Amino acid sequence: MITLEATNLTVDAGGRTVLDDVSVSVAQGEMVGLIGPNGAGKSTLVKAILGEHRLRAGQVRCAARDMMRSAARDRARLIAYVPQVPPEGFPVSVFQTVLMGRTPHMGTRPAQRDLDVTEWAISQLQLEGLAFRSMNALSGGERQRVMLARALAQETPLLVLDEPTSALDIGHQLFALTFLSDLVATGRVGVLVAIHDLSMAARFSTRSILMQHGRVIAEGHWSKALTPDTVRAAYGVDAMVTMLNGVPVVLPLGVT
Repeated sequence: MITLEATNLTVDAGGRTVLDDVSVSVAQGEMVGLIGPNGAGKSTLVKAILGEHRLRAGQVRCAARDMMRSAARDRARLIAYVPQVPPEGFPVSVFQTVLMGRTPHMGTRPAQRDLDVTEWAISQLQLEGLAFRSMNALSGGERQRVMLARALAQETPLLVLDEPTSALDIGHQLFALTFLSDLVATGRVGVLVAIHDLSMAARFSTRSILMQHGRVIAEGHWSKALTPDTVRAAYGVDAMVTMLNGVPVVLPLGVT
């Protein structure tokens, strides 16, 4: 089942086109990796899908509903978002922060199910030992895992993540991406994830979308989207794309 259909999205900013006729779809049961160099348009695309950018053209539908015509609460029941930079500077506990993910489903007070889902999401991200710590006392990587747990607690059919592993060490990167891969394997959710690490994108994404200058220049299985030619075109570097111990690896060799 197609969860996200974003078609022909075009966004202008500062007198120029920063997103140019971009279409992307995500089905339940797949993780789509959004890749490309800095300034390629990945974050702009994410924000356009979230309704944070005015579209010159295009449409965003989630679970067959027009997101541009939906109320904020309805959108939040369909799309959960994890920002690139985890928030800091607010003195609430990890438990309270994850519970905020239940806001689209709650009344004036949390029901038992809201508390149960919150506890479950915390356990899924292995945050039990931090549940009653203040967010102010956490590292950037720990806050990012809390944001993942909050998105999970939102119980949406689509997760949109903008560089969710940027603040994580390599061990927690592998943990987070393996968790997301296992989550989509259940078939209940689709994931769109913007990610810089090409090897991680190739390893964990069902499909990859390679962007440059606000446009999609390659799309498909990593073996199609990430080739020496497409990497050179997008990043201006020569690269070796190979398999190592059964895992795809993109190794930059030098600037062209």
